[in-house]
Amino acid sequence: MKTTFAVIALSLLTISVMAQEERLVAEYTPSKVENIVLRSMELPAFSGGQEAIATFIQEAIEYPELAFRQGVEGVVLVNFRISKEGKILKPYVSQGVHPDLDQEALRLVKKMPNWSPALQNGTPREVAYQLPIRFELTNR
Repeated sequence: MKTTFAVIALSLLTISVMAQEERLVAEYTPSKVENIVLRSMELPAFSGGQEAIATFIQEAIEYPELAFRQGVEGVVLVNFRISKEGKILKPYVSQGVHPDLDQEALRLVKKMPNWSPALQNGTPREVAYQLPIRFELTNR
């Protein structure tokens, strides 16, 4: 008898909760529909694009002698900001490989000409950028 009563009580409770849940869902109607405006963002660009960056690095890179003799290779990640005017600001190595390669990567970034700045809805914006610089012994 207790088991039957517990099953009936549990069934009624479940039905009651389901009914309340359905009612809550059915009663919700948004009073006002708003349009969401997505901001258009144009990324910063190196003059000439990705191929021009690769050419610039290939022509300007100077493999450090010690790293060359030690056979060190790898990718140095350099982070920096590109100002509203397209200038490179505050470059730093976020992932280094070897102190000499890290310094060479920083030198390359500091030597780069100005970029075209990022544009948000047509307005120049300062943005963060990360540039991987690959050091391979075949570059020398």
